Amino acid sequence: MNNRYKFIVGTIVIISAVIVLAVQGLQDDSTMSYSKTVSEVQMLGERAKSLSLKVNGNLKKGSIIRNNLDLAFIITEGNSELQIHYIGKDPIPDTFNNDMDAEVVVSGRLAANGVFNAERIQAKCASKYEADYTSEPI
Repeated sequence: MNNRYKFIVGTIVIISAVIVLAVQGLQDDSTMSYSKTVSEVQMLGERAKSLSLKVNGNLKKGSIIRNNLDLAFIITEGNSELQIHYIGKDPIPDTFNNDMDAEVVVSGRLAANGVFNAERIQAKCASKYEADYTSEPI
């Protein structure tokens, strides 16, 4: 077998493998996560229950309920609210509390009862890290 024939066969195998993987990736919704706001999730209706989602909203103050390993809270966007039930295994940050004024991103799936089962929680506490420009420079 000459080198040119080996090169052609190898190239065809590699290109075929890339095409197969790309087609499989596009067909499997479980590998993709759609980033949505609370109101966008509600507009999706029943379709939202079949998608893996990342939902962005603001933590509703006073909505956090902790019961041992269970954590439930509400995120909002304007007048829209979404109830969240955290089912992940990662520890909850100590800063995640009812007095927090923060933007929250949760990853997971919407259950049949309309509660979002979050596997991951990310709290963005921007006000905690903002510089204080009112003081005199050193």
